[in-house]
Amino acid sequence: MNMQGQKHESLVFTIASFFLKTFSRNMNAFALKFISDYLFIIVEKIIVKLPSLLLPYITYYEDIVDNEINLAKITKQDTVLHIGCGPIPSTSLLVTQKTGARTIGIDKNILSVQDAQYCVHAVHQENQIQIHHGNALTYAMQSSHVIIVSQGIEPRYEVLEHIANTMGPDTRVIFRTFSSKDGGITTQDAILCTLFTVGNIVSHPQHGILISVLLRKKTGM
Repeated sequence: MNMQGQKHESLVFTIASFFLKTFSRNMNAFALKFISDYLFIIVEKIIVKLPSLLLPYITYYEDIVDNEINLAKITKQDTVLHIGCGPIPSTSLLVTQKTGARTIGIDKNILSVQDAQYCVHAVHQENQIQIHHGNALTYAMQSSHVIIVSQGIEPRYEVLEHIANTMGPDTRVIFRTFSSKDGGITTQDAILCTLFTVGNIVSHPQHGILISVLLRKKTGM
């Protein structure tokens, strides 16, 4: 791609980042979810074709992953499953880079899986990171010590139910979602309390009302 094209795609990424950081606090959580999901699908499809923008894009998620590593106490001994890795597996790349943990990213979109595999190869992390074509409604969860569920996963509640029913007794789940105005869980996410034991919540101020919720297996499930 020529220099003018690269500048154009870089501008798209900058606009997407600015949107989430600046305007998201003033929007309804689920309106924001709808817009941001499609916005980042477009941006990631562009950036995966531009290796020079790959690393700068990944750093956009660095504070989120740092917070989640602390939240779930991820270590080198853990196997981390990221549900909904998308075409750019930023979470898997950052978790492995920062902790040395083995990570597995899954996505039900085969084209996204192919792009994510290309990204992992581009940064020479094939030994630590696996990307699989998989459906979170049927994927085996038992062997994962930590499960990270991307904001935007659908059908989100069915996926959460499958995780709750099949996760190991000591597995930590991190669920990314948008918060209520007071920084807590919205009424739409109240089902979390039914399926899991809800732990700490960490907010990500640079990303509007995005939060990560720590979930553990509910006694008796």
